[in-house]
Amino acid sequence: MTDLFATPLSRRLRLAPQTLMPGESISSLVDRQAQLWGIRRKDLVYQMAPIVDGMLAMRDLDACRKGDFLDICAQKTGIEWAELEKHRAARTEPLVRVKERNAYCPICFHEDASAGYTPYFRLDWARIFLTHCRIHGCPLFRWSQISADGTRRLPHKWFMGAGPEMPVLPQFQQDFHLARGYAYGIRPKKLEVRSAWDTVRRFEAWLYDLGAGEPNYRETDGRGHSLEWEVMHRAAELTRDVIKSEYPWEEAVGEMSSEGQRLMSFAFATARPVAERPTWRNMRGAIRSIAARRAMMYRLSMLMTWRHE
Repeated sequence: MTDLFATPLSRRLRLAPQTLMPGESISSLVDRQAQLWGIRRKDLVYQMAPIVDGMLAMRDLDACRKGDFLDICAQKTGIEWAELEKHRAARTEPLVRVKERNAYCPICFHEDASAGYTPYFRLDWARIFLTHCRIHGCPLFRWSQISADGTRRLPHKWFMGAGPEMPVLPQFQQDFHLARGYAYGIRPKKLEVRSAWDTVRRFEAWLYDLGAGEPNYRETDGRGHSLEWEVMHRAAELTRDVIKSEYPWEEAVGEMSSEGQRLMSFAFATARPVAERPTWRNMRGAIRSIAARRAMMYRLSMLMTWRHE
């Protein structure tokens, strides 16, 4: 009988030495390696690891455990295991679903490419309670170049140190232009949208600073856990009750501006009934888009007592 825990000779793959960038997720590292070989994330994982370890890892690469795929990844990439551990999520509940971790900051990508680095995805961008870039203050956008298995594909020229100007990626150029407008305070243009956006950023920053939604337990204190549960509970209830035609701010009259629709949206999927003690699953199942999460954060900021300087 074939030993599923053994690595076949054909899978003893040597990878180019890599360096984890600040805040990078493990799935981002694997995606970069996969593209260097011209294959998908799933194919690379199954080439690197025995079948069982590969199957377990593909459940969530960002939360690989010691002794499984993480050890194999350290060995084949030349990265110290302790360094990989720093980038690993200790829990995945506060993160969006694996195949929906497509949020990115265009300005961060632009700076990465300008410095000669391959742009990479930060673990923070996968947080449910974070829809803006903590560095630049702009909204997170959706990266559209994604394979069916979740591989986030980047332009090949970025792997060769090319700059950020990529005519073949008009969506990136458009996102970058919009992101700069938010970062420099030019956007949002409408007063009610600007007010709502500022509230969302400050509310998310307050939760972030207190550790609510932090994927690593070691960085979350007791107050953060208590606040996190309260936010999750309220979000799950709102997910159940909200309807698609509802606006994210009470002052809205008539049709919402196109700018507001792009920033916030209550286009939720059908939600499951929320139990007495709701779970992350109750909330993640209905909130699929960044715009929907952002609208939810705005509504939560209206319901909770909070203060952020």
